[in-house]
Amino acid sequence: AAFGIVSYDWSNAKEQWAATKPMDCEERLLKQARMTKAKNEKSHVFVYRNVVKALPWFKSVREKLNDPAYSGWFLHFQSKNKN
Repeated sequence: AAFGIVSYDWSNAKEQWAATKPMDCEERLLKQARMTKAKNEKSHVFVYRNVVKALPWFKSVREKLNDPAYSGWFLHFQSKNKN
């Protein structure tokens, strides 16, 4: 890696991680970041995570969304379609 700062975000390789069940976006991003860091220890590598929305394709977020103990952490919206 020839760069000082490297950032990966959720859209990287989306076609691949979105096809897995459960989705493994977080694991893939961490692997990419570790591989980049291994190539150049001096580079600063990070994974961008949206802090506004709880994105369920991150395993650590999905676990919280599915755990009733964390229900109060999130805003719940009613569907506009009441079918």
